[in-house]
Amino acid sequence: MKALDSIIAATAIVAAALAAPAAQAHATLKSANPAAGATVEAAPKEIALTFNEKVEQAFSSITVADGAGKEVAIEKAKVDEASPAILRLAVPALPAGTYTVTWAVAGHDGHRRKGDFKFTVK
Repeated sequence: MKALDSIIAATAIVAAALAAPAAQAHATLKSANPAAGATVEAAPKEIALTFNEKVEQAFSSITVADGAGKEVAIEKAKVDEASPAILRLAVPALPAGTYTVTWAVAGHDGHRRKGDFKFTVK
């Protein structure tokens, strides 16, 4: 019985070790410009989100909404050709206020990740 328990335990350890890299394979937001929670003096001309891996254009988006929930950007987000881990969205001149950035991306594994954050223009 002890041998069977040892085999089961060893199998579980090996399975966990093999699954760990796959669990971390999803695209994860590394940084944002403007940063989450930031208060900026001048309105940004674009939102730039940097992920830990290349993101797929067809399955990735950014929206920016003002304090009333109205979307302010007209264009669609684009993956940076020179650095495909960066997703960019041009935004019009933003008046003072708080804005919510909502993003969704899919990395090379096809899994979608979503998130949001706020920033404020003085």
